[in-house]
Amino acid sequence: MNPQSKTTALSADLNNFIYGVSRRNAQNAPELTKTGINLLKNFPAARDAVLEYFAMVFHDAVNVSISQNDYEADMGNGSLESVSMIGPELCSLGQSWAPFIAPWCINLIMDIATKKSNVPNTALQNADPVRILLDITTQNLTLLNSEERAKCIDMMLGSWACSWAVGWVGRAEPALVAPRALQLGAEAARAVLAHLANHPPATHHVRVALLDLFHEAIREDSKPEKKRDVIPYLLTLASKSDIVLKALTQDIEQTLTDEVMKRLCIVCSTQLNSSAWSDVTPAALVSLLLRADVRCLLLLLRHALTNVFCRQLLEYLLQKLEYESLYPEKTIPLITSAAEEINIVRDKLLDGNQLEKYSLARILIVVSYNLPSEFVSTISYLLQYSRDDCTLALLVRIISGTITMHVPSDSPDISMDTERYQNFIKTGVEYALRDAMLADNEIKNYFIEGTLASEQKTYLHHFCLNIIKLLRWESSGRVPHLRTRPIGRAVEANLYRVGGALQERVSLLRARPAATMAALPEMPTCHALAEVLDRVDMSGTKAPPPSVEVILKVVQATVKYFFRCLHIKDTMEKLRSVATACRLLRKLCLHSKLARSLALRELLETAMFREDAAFGSRPVIANTLAAAKDWTNDDLLLHLNQKHGPITQLTQSHTSVFHAGIIGKGVRKQSELDANDIPPILTTNNELLMGALMSCMDGNSGVVEGATSISLLLVELVSPDVMYNGLPWPDEDFTKQVSIERELYMRGALESCAVARAALRRAAGARPALCLASALLRATAATLLHRLRAYLDRHTQSAEMARERVALTELLSTMTLGQLLPHPLSHMLELAPELTASEIVQVLRDCLWNYTRDHVPSPALFTCDATGLHWRDPSSCKPPATYTDTLRLIIQKRISKLGHMYPIMFLNLEKES
Repeated sequence: MNPQSKTTALSADLNNFIYGVSRRNAQNAPELTKTGINLLKNFPAARDAVLEYFAMVFHDAVNVSISQNDYEADMGNGSLESVSMIGPELCSLGQSWAPFIAPWCINLIMDIATKKSNVPNTALQNADPVRILLDITTQNLTLLNSEERAKCIDMMLGSWACSWAVGWVGRAEPALVAPRALQLGAEAARAVLAHLANHPPATHHVRVALLDLFHEAIREDSKPEKKRDVIPYLLTLASKSDIVLKALTQDIEQTLTDEVMKRLCIVCSTQLNSSAWSDVTPAALVSLLLRADVRCLLLLLRHALTNVFCRQLLEYLLQKLEYESLYPEKTIPLITSAAEEINIVRDKLLDGNQLEKYSLARILIVVSYNLPSEFVSTISYLLQYSRDDCTLALLVRIISGTITMHVPSDSPDISMDTERYQNFIKTGVEYALRDAMLADNEIKNYFIEGTLASEQKTYLHHFCLNIIKLLRWESSGRVPHLRTRPIGRAVEANLYRVGGALQERVSLLRARPAATMAALPEMPTCHALAEVLDRVDMSGTKAPPPSVEVILKVVQATVKYFFRCLHIKDTMEKLRSVATACRLLRKLCLHSKLARSLALRELLETAMFREDAAFGSRPVIANTLAAAKDWTNDDLLLHLNQKHGPITQLTQSHTSVFHAGIIGKGVRKQSELDANDIPPILTTNNELLMGALMSCMDGNSGVVEGATSISLLLVELVSPDVMYNGLPWPDEDFTKQVSIERELYMRGALESCAVARAALRRAAGARPALCLASALLRATAATLLHRLRAYLDRHTQSAEMARERVALTELLSTMTLGQLLPHPLSHMLELAPELTASEIVQVLRDCLWNYTRDHVPSPALFTCDATGLHWRDPSSCKPPATYTDTLRLIIQKRISKLGHMYPIMFLNLEKES
């Protein structure tokens, strides 16, 4: 197009634009806008006129956008369409146009904001024309130099009505907007910064501007009067603006260092009486702290120890917190922050000074009251990591304070709240136990670095020590907050888990990962767990009794703990721990027959089969847990019988067993176990085991029932089958022909097991329990008869004969103790050492065996007196002469040696007859 044609076209556009503007309406707005854009690009002299028209278009579009009238909205579609065309064009004009477009946009925004001051800022900002205008402003501001941008920002800050626009536009230049906004009044600055806070990257610039202003205010110079209002201004601004408060309190420890605090105290003391500081009151500061981060509270705690004002402010703050928590629907930012940073608060509670500990305990009470989950986690944390009585006392204070907070003692809801919080305490104890066991299996650096303390305890051990201390305080009755037994009830509710922890710890097969607490010696932790179980109530008098599942779990754990204690080297520690196990068994079995049955069975089975070496027993009883022994042919009974002679070996015949030696090889050699005496330590273990068995019985009836169970268990564990285990004694010939090998096995099993013999004597003392072990007595008597008959008088001095006499003495003493042999048969025990083998055979056959065969050892023979003791009346159980004549004849025959026994045994009988 030639210049003349171009000039003609521009002239026509200008005439049309002027004519159209004078008669403008909603219909011709898009055409006029296109014409105006063309003039703006090709005819710069028309710039002011075109921009003035664009301003009118924006005003019309804003009116339409914020109007709710559908008719006006339809009429304003042309204005909205024009605005959508203006935005991209003004943004694309380039850097040369930016100095003109940016101020025009700012003035237009200020004009719109002033005219629409009655419209809410949110509605104004959300209008599409305003959004387009803000985008144009932001785009053109970025094209200006720093000085021009600063002037534009200052223009916007000068208008009180467009703070929202400053916040929006300031996102592009937050470093310019933030410090200039702080030069305004508190309300204006709050409005600007509030809108600026919607842009997260701007927060950093706001913080930098605030800190610069703060440090400038406390800097030492010769013009303090100019800075007198800065700190009150910042506090006022923080009270009105969350972004300012957040920026000031972010990394507060780095901002308010010790040097800064000293200077701040000087400034406050010198300027406190000025009028600008009149609003800086404790109440205003507490209001700020309620909205601040919990790290501000920690900083206040640090300075409260040396600063009186900080201490007073702290007390005021804590009281205000407790008061504000009366309204559960009200959210307190400080409490929310404390809940989010709960780990920091708890750590400080452990290692802080006394003021910090007590103040943080009050904070935790408020947090726990508002957030029950934090109440549970706080209990769990302190139970694991408390290392002194002071921290445990704070735990008690937190528990009682949370339960009774804002609830009067006479309120009807107090019991309901107590039960609800008791469930929380139970859960806290459960979590503490679980986390302590998990922590013991975590790898720790001090194991790898070799810096482990010499008396290091496991986390589970520390947990138990804390529980023990709290239970001790409960039982003392001197701690009012523990009168409801919150800890004891919580532990009783977790008995199954505590018992499981003890059972796991005492197990020899448990995993012990390297470089973990689990690799430390386990017995101190086991002692602590046992003491926890020993201190809780399992009788059901103070709380509901434990379930059957819980009782069985604790019984099994206690039995395992008892046997581990028998292997302790230190005598005093061993006796103390065994006494604890016995007390536990007594408590468990006192009110539960099921617990008694399980405890007796576990004690006997473990002692006879798995821990037999600890009691001096020989592994004659089949032990399925031990590895099978490789026997040679010379050790097998079949080959021994074949070497003895060519006769046919009959099943269950005495020829298969009665050989004192092997032809051609002499008498069978005695084993080392037979030759050596039992060491004293094994006798002690036997006594401790018998004490544990007796602990499972209580009172006369309990002892009889327990001893009866022991007798039945011994028969069950020693007898190889269920046949011939009844009370009646058969004929002597029956044992020769049918059951001799069974009797020999039972005799060998009984003799090789010291525990079985000791338990049998205990059963004999609790009459009539020994009657139910008649099968064991019968087996010993039958084998004595047959072996002594084989020896006769040829091997009187042999070791085998000596062992038979010992077995005879033990049999007679046991039966006499159990009153199975009435007078004068009970005196056979005194005669036995002086009798020969043939005389012993006669006495056993004619007196003991025939009497028990005809008078079956039965509990029916015993009567119960008023004290609950069972005994056999001597006047009603005199044996006939048939069973005593053999004894009489032997004494008469050997009157020189045994004459002193005659009047004791027979004189009274002759007088009565």
